[in-house]
Amino acid sequence: MKNRNLVTICRDAIKCRDALQCVSTLVAILFFIPAIHGQNLDKIGQKNMVTVNGSANYNTIFYHAFGMDDRRDPFTWYFNGNLNISILDVSLPFTYSYSDQHSTYSQPFNMQSCSPKYKWAQGHFGTTAMNFSSYTLAGHLFTGGGMELRPGKFYIGAMYGRLLKAVAYDATQNSFSNMAFRRMGEAMKLGYEDGNNAIGVSWFRAKDDEKSLLFIPDEADLYAQENTAMSVNGKTKLLGHFIAEGEFAISGLTRNINALDESMSFNGLEKWMMRTKTSTQFFYAYKYDVGYSSKNISVTLNHEHVDPDYQTFGAYYFNNDLDNWTIAPSFRLFAGKVSIAFNGGFQKNNLDRSKQNTTNRLVGSTSVSVAPNKNWMLNASYSDFTSFTNRRPQVDPFWFYLPSDTLLFYQVSRQGNGMLSHSFGTKNTKSTITLSSSYQVAKQTQSGNSAPPTTVFNSNLSYNLQLVPSKITCALIGNYNRATVDTLVTQYAGPGIQLSRTMMKSVMKISFGTTYNRSYKMDVLTSHIL
Repeated sequence: MKNRNLVTICRDAIKCRDALQCVSTLVAILFFIPAIHGQNLDKIGQKNMVTVNGSANYNTIFYHAFGMDDRRDPFTWYFNGNLNISILDVSLPFTYSYSDQHSTYSQPFNMQSCSPKYKWAQGHFGTTAMNFSSYTLAGHLFTGGGMELRPGKFYIGAMYGRLLKAVAYDATQNSFSNMAFRRMGEAMKLGYEDGNNAIGVSWFRAKDDEKSLLFIPDEADLYAQENTAMSVNGKTKLLGHFIAEGEFAISGLTRNINALDESMSFNGLEKWMMRTKTSTQFFYAYKYDVGYSSKNISVTLNHEHVDPDYQTFGAYYFNNDLDNWTIAPSFRLFAGKVSIAFNGGFQKNNLDRSKQNTTNRLVGSTSVSVAPNKNWMLNASYSDFTSFTNRRPQVDPFWFYLPSDTLLFYQVSRQGNGMLSHSFGTKNTKSTITLSSSYQVAKQTQSGNSAPPTTVFNSNLSYNLQLVPSKITCALIGNYNRATVDTLVTQYAGPGIQLSRTMMKSVMKISFGTTYNRSYKMDVLTSHIL
C-alpha cells in the first residue's frame, strides 16, 4: 500500500463501485498516506497523545394555549451534542442526537457521520454531504465515503456513495407515487488557489440502478436516469482593486437509459461527457462577477444565466430558466462609521419562449449602518420587489381576443427593517437595550383589478443584563405584532423573560425562558398564549 502513489489511490477511489471497496480505499488515503509523510509521533507517551472533548445540550419546552386549541405537543425535549477524539493529531469527530419526537427519527440514537482529519487530509464516512459546485455536487446527502486533500495550494476532493434509496411499489395501497430507483453517485474536484487567484474543475456523475426495483407498473411512467455535470470556475484580482470571478457548467441528462443510442445530434464535448441516447439532453449555465473595491467604495456587477430545465442530481433543488443581472455598490463614510449599500437587479425567465407565461422581476434594496462609537449601533434597510407576469394568448383560429384572456399580473412587496442598540455599564455589569422593528406591504394586481394589500408590522424591545462575576444573564423582552388583510386586523403582544447561568468553569450552562402573549382580532381578545 505504501508503494502506491497518490494518483493511483485517488483513481481507485473514484472507479470503485463496491461500497466496501470504496470505503477501504478511502481509509487507505486518509491513514496510510499520512503515515508516509509521518504522523506526529512526538506526542507518544505524552498527556496530549489522546484528547477527548465535545459538548452536550438538553432542551425542553412546555407549551399551552388558553382560548384556543394547542398547536403543538405540550411537552417536548431534545438531547444532542458532539464528540471529538484526537489521536496523535488525527481528529475523529462524531455527532449524535436523541429526542422524544420518535416520528422524526428512524431510530432513537443516530450516529450519522464521521469525518477524521489529519493535517491537510480529511475523510467523510457514513451519511454525509460535500459541496463542490452549485452546478454539480451541491450538498446532496449520500451514504458512502469521501475525501478532501489540501496539500499546499492544491485541492483534491472525491466522493462515492448512494444518493437515493430504492423505494418499491406499495401493493397494499396500490401506490407508485413514491417509487424510486437506487441512485449511486460519484464526483471529483481539482483546484488550485494562490491568494486572490484560483481555478478549479469539478465533475459529477449519478446513475439509477434499474435492477433495484423488481416490479414497475406501466402507469408509473418511471424510467432509470443518468446525469453527468461538469463545471470550470476561476477568479483573479487585477491592479489591486479589480476582481473577476466566474463559472461555466454543462449538465447532461438521460431520462431513460434504455433508450436507443444517439450519434448525430450532439457536439464533441457532449459526446465525450457521457454516452448519449435519444432521451439525452444537455443544458448550460454560467455566471460571472466583475467588481471594483477600494478602502471606501466598492461596486460589483453580477450576471447569471441558467438554461431551462437545467438540473443536477447532486442538488435537491435548482433554480433554472433564468437570466439575472444585479449591481451592488457600497460606500464607507466618516472613517468607517457610516456604511451605505445598494443592490438592484432584473430577472426574466422563459428564455426559450416555450412557456405561455413570461415573468420579469425587478428588485431593489438599500441598507445603512451607523456606529458613531462602541456604545451605539443603528441599522436600517429597505427593499422593493416587483414581479410582472404576462400570459400570451394561445394561437387558435376559432379564438377571438378578449382583454380578460391575457393575464397581466403584478406583485409588489416592500419591506423596511430597523434596529437601534445601546450598550452601557461597567466591567462587572454590562447592559444592552435593543429596539428592532419591521414593516411589510404586499399587494397584487391582475388584469387591472387590484387586491387589498396585506401589511404586517412587528416590533421587539429587549433589555439584556449581564453580571460578569456570577456569570448570570437576564433578558426582559416585549413584542408587538399587527397584521392587516383588507378590513381584518389581528394583533398579539406580550412580555417575556430569559435567565441563564454558566457554571463549573463554563462547562455547563442552564437557561430558562418564558413568554406570554395576548391575541386580538378586531380589538377583541381571543386567546392567551404561554
